[in-house]
Amino acid sequence: MDDRFPLLYQILCIVLTALFVWSFVISRDPRPWRRLYQSQFCKAEDFSVNRNKAIDEKLRYYGIVISMIFLVADVGFFLWGASHQDRRKWDSLTVKERQKMEEVEKIRDKNEFMLRK
Repeated sequence: MDDRFPLLYQILCIVLTALFVWSFVISRDPRPWRRLYQSQFCKAEDFSVNRNKAIDEKLRYYGIVISMIFLVADVGFFLWGASHQDRRKWDSLTVKERQKMEEVEKIRDKNEFMLRK
């Protein structure tokens, strides 16, 4: 199996993207979703125009907030999955190999600093 982007991260990204799209669609047009909910779970005498308008406004606000949370989580897990191979490679190095790589990075950074002057 390919370890560049593991299956777990792919599944997480797909689920979070679907949740983002779904919550964003609800926040864009909350009225049909509120009506669907009310037709399934509420009594007929519970309907009120002012109350329904307030519910629609809250759905719009919280829908945007929740969709942005899903989007940030989706991007975070995507980046975490994309860097998985590099993190595994770094963890598999021995202490001497890590020290050697850190020393090479220090020398490279010092040379770049000197070239800028």
